[in-house]
Amino acid sequence: MWYQWKARNNKCFSNLDTTALDILQLARQEAEAWKMAQIIETTFTIEEENNQRKDPTPAPNLTHQWRCQVDASWVEASDGIGMGFVLFEQEVEVLRGWCKGPQTETPLHAEAESLYWAMKEVNKRGCLRINFESDCQQLVHIIQRKKHWPALEPVLDEIKAMNALFKDLSLMFISRSANFRADTLAKEARAREQCFSFYEVKDPIRLAI
Repeated sequence: MWYQWKARNNKCFSNLDTTALDILQLARQEAEAWKMAQIIETTFTIEEENNQRKDPTPAPNLTHQWRCQVDASWVEASDGIGMGFVLFEQEVEVLRGWCKGPQTETPLHAEAESLYWAMKEVNKRGCLRINFESDCQQLVHIIQRKKHWPALEPVLDEIKAMNALFKDLSLMFISRSANFRADTLAKEARAREQCFSFYEVKDPIRLAI
């Protein structure tokens, strides 16, 4: 029904014709992608739990001056997603940001949107050698191994383009417990009634260097 509705809108507003066969094939492709996402997400959830039991607070990668923890908050019935990031210079918190954006199709889409947003914000503040940290192992896996994921392709293309603006960038998985700051910001943002973005500079001297 969703793809029939989209085809109707394309005809009404853009005068684009879509055949019944095209609609059926697209619906089948998305259904298969959704099924695969559930399988992989379950697998990664188990892996995340195992990793957290082994090392609940992994040591941060300090190969770069900057590191940024990122998270998203998604609920199916919500009117939007929450996004949060915390920027550190080594172990010192320098900047935090939280934002509410339009609702996405899945939690994975929300995590990808949150990463892209955080990349934009720290890049324009001159942090060009940085480690990003996420507790979404599925997203980290897709990006690191350059997995083909049609449903995520638009935002993955944006992440790839933004990546080119950094001098050196890495992405690593951290446990949920280690990512509690960004998680709290994302949940607070999603609870707001309207879309917004807010930034709090914790150490202006370090950020200005």
